[in-house]
Amino acid sequence: MIAYLLLVHGNPLHLQRLINRLRSDGAMFFVHVDKKTDLNAFIHLQSDDVRVLPRDETVAVHWGDFSQVEAILSLMKTACAAGNFDRFVLLSGVDYPLWPTADINAFFAAHRTVEFISMVPMPCEAAGKPLARLTTYKVRPTLSLLQSLAIRVLLKARIMPRQRNLQRALGNLTPYGGSTWWALTRAACDYLLQFEDRNPALVQFFKGTQYADETFLHTILGNSPFLAHVRRNLTYTDWSAGGASPANMSISHVDYFLSTRRFSEENVYGGGPMIFARKFNDGDGELVRLMDRQLCNVALSTFALAECESTSAARPLPSLS
Repeated sequence: MIAYLLLVHGNPLHLQRLINRLRSDGAMFFVHVDKKTDLNAFIHLQSDDVRVLPRDETVAVHWGDFSQVEAILSLMKTACAAGNFDRFVLLSGVDYPLWPTADINAFFAAHRTVEFISMVPMPCEAAGKPLARLTTYKVRPTLSLLQSLAIRVLLKARIMPRQRNLQRALGNLTPYGGSTWWALTRAACDYLLQFEDRNPALVQFFKGTQYADETFLHTILGNSPFLAHVRRNLTYTDWSAGGASPANMSISHVDYFLSTRRFSEENVYGGGPMIFARKFNDGDGELVRLMDRQLCNVALSTFALAECESTSAARPLPSLS
């Protein structure tokens, strides 16, 4: 049974396409709509297999802020309490699968103990994960104007240090960083929720960091028994143009997926199958239909079967040296 955890802030038409495409027996969808977004545009999606989180269980999500982690944890808690799911897949509302749904289900069934999450020990220059993301204090955009002003005054007066002692904050934990998107087992999600609940000081520390969605859960898993079962994530994102946002998918990407169905072993996070891609928008209906026609065919099913039969052993992560 698969729980899809969907972080959403727009594009309700594409979200409907995504859900329709992934629907199958035993699958359920949990949708967190950014509190800054009109919930009415998504509430019609509510059904037996789709649970749109009510407003009191959502947060206003800000880019690079811990609020994204809070939204993920809210989804995780809701899904864990809702059923006996054995796989939890975090996607954005602008993702779309590159494989037939039956093949995705078979792949997860064949890799029941693998944690698909891209992560490396920090610092890692090749992955763009400097320690400054953790050691440099970041004023949260969710603070009130008065709170923000007070903190900035304290920082400017050097009463409150902008550079923080990472070892004091993390103790014996090694920091890890990676990609936001993942597909984790039930056991890993239970562990993450229990760790978060039992370590409020660590949570408070990460609230003052930048891009906590790429470090918080990763650091917990990286210092747990689940590290031995980690493999890279399954979501393709095109950052080739640089900048703060990835490229939108296009027809040229369809051609790319027809010839390239795996991440290279030379990738900083290692090799593995591409099962999802981002990002799409409401106007990409024809592109999505083209992808379904050209990618989800017998040849891909044969490829997916080979992936399912491949070893489930995790690759070793790079060392800190």
